Amino acid sequence: MKEPPSEKAGLTNAQRRRALFILGFCALYLGVQLFMIVHAHFTPNKHFGFWMFPESTSFEANLVRVLNDGSEIKTRKGSWTVQTDDGPVSYQWNSFVQGYRLDRLGDWGRCKGSFNDTVKYFQAALDYVADRIPEDASTARLVLKVRYRRAGGPQEFIVIESKPRLCDSPTGRPKQLGPVTSLLVYRRFEYPTLIGPESTPSLF
Repeated sequence: MKEPPSEKAGLTNAQRRRALFILGFCALYLGVQLFMIVHAHFTPNKHFGFWMFPESTSFEANLVRVLNDGSEIKTRKGSWTVQTDDGPVSYQWNSFVQGYRLDRLGDWGRCKGSFNDTVKYFQAALDYVADRIPEDASTARLVLKVRYRRAGGPQEFIVIESKPRLCDSPTGRPKQLGPVTSLLVYRRFEYPTLIGPESTPSLF
C-alpha cells in the first residue's frame, strides 16, 4: 500500500512547477526582445535596435534662404533678419528646432542615431520652420546644405529643401498658419535628392 506523498515532496513539486514557469517566462521575454532587436536593424527608424558601436557619421549643416528671385542667401548659423513695415524681424533656427542635434548649424558634429534618421528629421524641421516665418515675405523656401562623412569615409554632400511656402494672391505674402504644439505634426518622411561626392564644395 502506497503512502501519501509527504509534505516535503509536495513542496518540491510546487517549487519545480514554479521554476519551470519562471524559466518559460524568461525564455519568452528574451525571445521577444531578441526578435525586436534583430528586426530593428532592418527598419528605417531602428527602434529597439541597440548598437554597442552606433553608426559613426559626422555632419555639418548650413541653412540657406532661397529668395523669390531664385538667389540664395546663407544664414548666420541659422539666424537671419528681414525688414518689414514695422521694422526688422529676426529669426533663429534653434528657437524653432531643438533636440536630436538638429539645432547645431554651421558646426561639425556626430549624428544622434543614424544619418538617414537625421535627414528625415531635418526635412520635417525645414517644413515646420518654413510654415512659421510669416513676416519673411522674401523667402520662397528654406534649404539645408549638409556635408557628411560616414565612419571616416569620403566627404559627401546632400541638399534638403523645404516645401514651397504658401502665398496669398496677389500680394505674394506668406500665409500665417495657426499654432502647432509639436513638430511631429508636420513630419514628412521623404528623402531628398542626394548629391554625390563628385559635387563641389562651392555649393556651401
